[in-house]
Amino acid sequence: MPFQIKHILSYNKKRNCLFSIFISLGQLIFSLLFFQIIFLGTAYAIDRPFNNTSNWGGTGLMEIPTARVLEDGVMRIGYAQADPYRWYTGGMGIFPGLEFSGRYTEMTNLSSNMPGFGADKDKAFDLKYQILPESKRFPALAVGLNDFHGTELFKSEYIVLSRQIFPLDFTIGFGSKRLKGPVSLPLYDKLGIFGGVEWALNKRMNLMVEYNPIEYEKDPAKAVPEGADSHINLGLRAKVVPGLDIGISWQRGNTLGFMCHILMELDKPLRPKKPDPPFRKSINTWSIEEEVAKSMVEKTRIALKAASFQDISVYSDGKVFTAEIENNKYFSNQKAAGRALRILLAYKPDHTKKLVVIFKRRLMPFLKVSVHPNHFKHYLLEQIDEEVFSELITYETITSDMSSKEKNIVGTKADNSFDFSFGIKPNFETYFNDPSGAFKYRLGVQPYMTASLWKGAAATVRYDIPFYSDISSSNESPPDTIRGDSWEYMGEECSLNQLILDQSFRLSKKTWSRFSIGYLERMYAGFSTEALTFLGDGNLALGIEYDWVKKREPGTQIDLMDLETHTYFGNVYYTIRDFNITLHARYGRFMAGDRGWLFNVSREFDAGHVVGFWYSFTDTNDFSDYNKDYHEKGVFLSLPIKMFTGSESRTRYEYSMVPWSRDVGQTVNHWKDLFHLGSDLMPYEFKDNISEIKE
Repeated sequence: MPFQIKHILSYNKKRNCLFSIFISLGQLIFSLLFFQIIFLGTAYAIDRPFNNTSNWGGTGLMEIPTARVLEDGVMRIGYAQADPYRWYTGGMGIFPGLEFSGRYTEMTNLSSNMPGFGADKDKAFDLKYQILPESKRFPALAVGLNDFHGTELFKSEYIVLSRQIFPLDFTIGFGSKRLKGPVSLPLYDKLGIFGGVEWALNKRMNLMVEYNPIEYEKDPAKAVPEGADSHINLGLRAKVVPGLDIGISWQRGNTLGFMCHILMELDKPLRPKKPDPPFRKSINTWSIEEEVAKSMVEKTRIALKAASFQDISVYSDGKVFTAEIENNKYFSNQKAAGRALRILLAYKPDHTKKLVVIFKRRLMPFLKVSVHPNHFKHYLLEQIDEEVFSELITYETITSDMSSKEKNIVGTKADNSFDFSFGIKPNFETYFNDPSGAFKYRLGVQPYMTASLWKGAAATVRYDIPFYSDISSSNESPPDTIRGDSWEYMGEECSLNQLILDQSFRLSKKTWSRFSIGYLERMYAGFSTEALTFLGDGNLALGIEYDWVKKREPGTQIDLMDLETHTYFGNVYYTIRDFNITLHARYGRFMAGDRGWLFNVSREFDAGHVVGFWYSFTDTNDFSDYNKDYHEKGVFLSLPIKMFTGSESRTRYEYSMVPWSRDVGQTVNHWKDLFHLGSDLMPYEFKDNISEIKE
C-alpha cells in the first residue's frame, strides 16, 4: 500500500495533494473490496441488467469497458455526446460471448482539412470477448481491443473483470495505451488501472461511478488538450421503454454528457406473428382402384393450392403418395414440408407406405422429403420425440422429375401457370466521407416485379423512386473509374435499377449453372455466367463465375457508356451449422483489374435476419491515387419482411453500408447467384430446426 500511494503522489506533484490521496485510497479500497467479493456466493450467471452501453458503443459504463457483453443476436445503435465528442455507435453480439462494435466520432472543436467536411471525424471498430461468464465463485472476465484498425486515434487493449452482488456491479480492469492512465501497475508500467461501480436503483434506473484513466491531453487528436479536471465520472441511465435507454452524466469534472441507445433482438420479430393455423382434417383413406381416386388426388392438389403452394402436381402408385410443390410463401422450408405432409396424410390412399414432398424452384426439383404416414402422425401427436423422428424422416437431393407416368396409377397434371410477384421495398442508402460532407443519404422506394417464366428461368425488373437525396460530391472522378462516381447514380431522379433475364440449368445431381443478361445493377449492364456444385450434404460448395459488363450512363434509363470491364472468380462457400454462419471466399480478377481475395462472412439468426461483412485483399500496385493500399470493406443486413408484417413471406429487404466508394475489390452485383438459389434446399439445411415441421 505505501508503494502505491507514493507512486501516485509522485506522478501528481502539480495536482492537489488531497485529491491525489483521495484517488489512491479509493483505488485501494475498491481493489480490496473487489477481490474480497470474488469469493462471495451471491452472483448472477448472466450480464443483465448491467450489459449497457458506454459513450463509444461498447458495453461499459461511460468511458471504461466492463466484462459484460451484448447477448448473442442483440443489436444496439445509439448516440452519445460529451463535448467536444459526439459518438454515433452500433454494436452487436455476433457469437456467444463475442461483441463487435463500431463508432463514428465527431470532434466538434476540430476542423477537418477538407472544405465542406465540417468538424474532424474518425471511425473505429472494437472487439470484446468474454473469456469467462460470471459464475458462483468467479467474476466475469473479458479481453478487448479498441480502435484496432485504421487511424487508431483511440487505440487501447484491456483485460477486465466484473462481479455482480445485486444490485451492485463492480468492475476493475487493466488497460494499455489510451486506457493506461496515470495509475500504472507497480511491476509493469505499460498497464494502468481503471474501475467503476454500477448500481441498479430499480428495474428502470442505474447509477454509475467510474474511475476514467484517459489522459486526454495525450490523445493524438488533441480534442481536449487541457486534459480532464477529474478522473471521476458520474452518470445515471434509465430504461424509458423496453429497448430504449437514455442517460445523463458528469464527465471529466467539467462536462455534461448525454446518451441514447436502441436495442433490437434479431431473433424476435418487430410485430407479433399473425395466426397461421396448420391444415387440419380427419384422415380419409381410399383404395387406389376406386373411381373416387382421381377426385381425391384433385382434392389434395386443391388443398395444397389453398395452402399457397405453387407449381403443384400430386400422384400415387398405391404405395407412395407424392406432392411436388414450389414454396413461395413459408419462410421456413421445414414448416412448408410439415404443411404439405399434413395434407398428404389427410388424403392418402389406403395402404400408403410413404409420404413424399418434392421441393421445386423455378420448376426444377431440388429436395425430396420422405416419411412413413404413421411416423409422421405419431410425431404430430407427440407419441415419438424429435430425436427419434429425425432418424425416421429422410431428405435427399434429387436429379429429375419423380412423376414417372408408367409407375403412377393416378395423378394430376403439373400446375405450371405463369407466376409473378410484385412488391415495394423501402429504400435507404448512405454515402460516407465525401470531402463535401461526412454523411449523406437517399430515401425512397423500389417497386419490383419477379416472374417465373419456364423451367429454370426467371425475370425481374426493379425501379428506383427517390423521395429525397442530398448525395453529391466535390470529387472529380477519372473517366475510367469503376465505383468512384457512384454518387452520380444516387440523385433525386427516378431510374431503372434492374432488368434481368436469368436462366439456370441443372448439370448433375448437385451441380448447376446460370446465365444472366440485362441491366444487372444500377451502374452496369451486360451478362453473367456461373457454375456451382454442392458437396456432401450441401454445406460446402465450389464454383466459378464470369461477368462482362458495360457502364451505364448516369441520369439516363438505358444508355450505356464506352467503359467496359470483366471479372472472373473461383468461389468457395462453407456453412458452419452450429452457428448458421456462411463463409464465402472468392479469388480472381476484380472490376478495376486488381487481383486477389474477397472474403464475406454472414450469420443467419433464428428469426431470419442475416448480418454480415466483407473485406478484400487485392494487389493495388497499379493504382497511384486513393485506391492504392485500400481494402474494400462493408457491412450488410438482410431483413425478412415477415418481421414487419407478422405474416408468412419469403421476401427479404437487403441493405449495405460502405465507408468509402473506391475502385479496388469491386464486383458486379448479382440478383440471384446459384448458392442462394438452392442452398436452403440442401439436406444439411433441412436437418436443422426439424421441429418446425410441427408448426
